[in-house]
Amino acid sequence: MKTELWVKNGYVFTSEGFRFASIKIKNGIIEALYDSEIEPQKEYENNFIDACGWLVVPGFIDSHVHFNDPGRTEWEGIGTGSRAAAIGGTTTIFDMPLNCSPSVTNVKNLHNKREYLTSKSYIDYALWGGMTSNNVQNKAELAQMSEGIIAWKAFMSDSGIDDFPYVALDQLEQAMKIAAEQNKILALHAEWQEEINSFTTFYKNQKGMNERKAFLASRPISAEEKAVSSALELAAKYGTTIHFVHISSPKVVELIQKAKKNGINVTVETCPHYLIFDEEDFLKKGAILKCAPPLRPREEVEGLWECITNGWIDTIGSDHSPCLYSMKNTDSIWEAWGGIQGVQFTWLALLDEAIKRRIPLKDILPLGTANVADRFGISEHKGRIHPGLAADLVLISLDETTFVDQPLIAFRNKYSPYEDRTILLKVKKTILRGKVIYDDQTGVTEEKYGQYIQPRK
Repeated sequence: MKTELWVKNGYVFTSEGFRFASIKIKNGIIEALYDSEIEPQKEYENNFIDACGWLVVPGFIDSHVHFNDPGRTEWEGIGTGSRAAAIGGTTTIFDMPLNCSPSVTNVKNLHNKREYLTSKSYIDYALWGGMTSNNVQNKAELAQMSEGIIAWKAFMSDSGIDDFPYVALDQLEQAMKIAAEQNKILALHAEWQEEINSFTTFYKNQKGMNERKAFLASRPISAEEKAVSSALELAAKYGTTIHFVHISSPKVVELIQKAKKNGINVTVETCPHYLIFDEEDFLKKGAILKCAPPLRPREEVEGLWECITNGWIDTIGSDHSPCLYSMKNTDSIWEAWGGIQGVQFTWLALLDEAIKRRIPLKDILPLGTANVADRFGISEHKGRIHPGLAADLVLISLDETTFVDQPLIAFRNKYSPYEDRTILLKVKKTILRGKVIYDDQTGVTEEKYGQYIQPRK
């Protein structure tokens, strides 16, 4: 039996911008949009949601999370991670191949992870596969893996995870060839390890230097520039489709933009922490804001916002990389885990920042919706509010605020650099395929409706 639902009286975000409209949903799929004043007359009874003039936007797609399941669920787990994501308006995530244990670097681990995650997620999910120095020669197995992953991920610097070693330049070349042959995206953590090693050795031995300043100096923008330049050369050589994750500097974005103009199939992601926090915040707060690449000076933050207004940033991912608080609360900054807990607040914080900067939301929303769906081949189902697509929706009030305190935090480990922040908007409801999975009055549904996304062949 088909179920019907209407979402009425909201400012609906479409490819033409916002329009005051109602959405007709049948069996979890958007059937039609109607201007609210001319929608068909009918008896709604209990099968409608009054959006009360709130924004109605596509469910956010976070292509960069580490939910650490299976194997390190004391750090997070897909149950708590997807629940936090749903509260923040995210309806789809792509889970990275490392930080779970074992890492997803072979067919067996991929199969086991996929089976393990079944029925454990509140939201839809896809899985990344990992290319490392240990498996990049195994073309046959990588070919089998490619059928079940959304894209490939490789590191050009130490990942911090023992069973996910980074690829040297010759191994990266092999990875580029394989990804090109498979017509699969290769995403890169692009920092030049040799430069990091050299600077780390130097700054660790500077007596009297503030440790936090030393850490920042050990991973300069030049390490990103060198890694990105090298990868772009190889992508041009082999015709590989590549995606740079968590780029932290406008200088590097400009490099990628030039490559786009020269015909390289490349996209770039940045993260909310590079758009909101800066190195002064890190110097004050320490390990809770430790990440790699590290936070940059304020002028770099402002430059990234300019890149967004120029249309040079393609996607935004949370890079939610959780851990136990004890792994942050260490004697030395060098020993602390590098990763930021943020998936619940990615879009609240970014939209808040955009509004304060008077940047039109129509320029921001695609970075977490349509652009992600288009790049990763799921636009036939997700990423827009359009007839025929899944009814993944977020209702957002601009007249209410969200104060981030520990009771609100839904991560397994209740800390975040967004704590004590007041955000000038609020997620009212999150809808996944026509089902309300979060309501700000009643909380998250008990049912876990999340489904595995089969990659497009």
